[in-house]
Amino acid sequence: MKYKVGICDDEVLHVKINGVFVKEIAKRENYDIVVAGFTKANQLKEYLRKEKLDLLFLDVDLGSDSGILLAAELMKEYPDLVIIFITGHREFACEAFDVEAIGYLVKPVEEQKMKRVLKRAMLQVMAMKGQSASHEIVITEENIKKKVPEEDIITVERQLSKSIIHTKDRDYKVYETITSLCGRLSPAFLRVNQSEIVNVKEIEEIRENNVILKSGKSISIGRTYRKSVMNTYFNN
Repeated sequence: MKYKVGICDDEVLHVKINGVFVKEIAKRENYDIVVAGFTKANQLKEYLRKEKLDLLFLDVDLGSDSGILLAAELMKEYPDLVIIFITGHREFACEAFDVEAIGYLVKPVEEQKMKRVLKRAMLQVMAMKGQSASHEIVITEENIKKKVPEEDIITVERQLSKSIIHTKDRDYKVYETITSLCGRLSPAFLRVNQSEIVNVKEIEEIRENNVILKSGKSISIGRTYRKSVMNTYFNN
């Protein structure tokens, strides 16, 4: 299925640069998308009267218009529209999430952050369209490439020179680093410390500085990762 992604920013250069980022990431993740660019709120509104957008990257400051107010207006008229803010104004983050934006990227946008937010947004778009949001990750074990459904993965942990992917049925041992695996897994996975990644759906609760899995296993949360773990878990 083809998805329509809009980018609205009053600076033409940012529309072009972010458009390239989105297209490159979509190509690697096998998302079939088309991108439409806008530099004014009125252009965007006129487009939406005739066409539908699935996802919108929206600047907070659109010159004479407020992206926050525009987003609130669009959410009332187009409730299925998924919005991500891109802006140079960190101070507007709380207001951005008040209008149910799924993400908030600060300029200049880093491609890895764009990738994670786009993947999370596409999961929501696909879920709203009634499609399966099931993803697979391709790994190499003993020189053989294998596909592992993400929904089967419980945790990933680093042991010496290998990463162990624990699933419901078996364990996979790969030489790929935790950082690399975390970058390829969907936002449904949380890196909780230097050597472990957890499937959010497998978390029963967070108790003090530990993630408690449904299996009863307790995993300590690293100080560096605590803020992101808490934010992602309680806003998931």
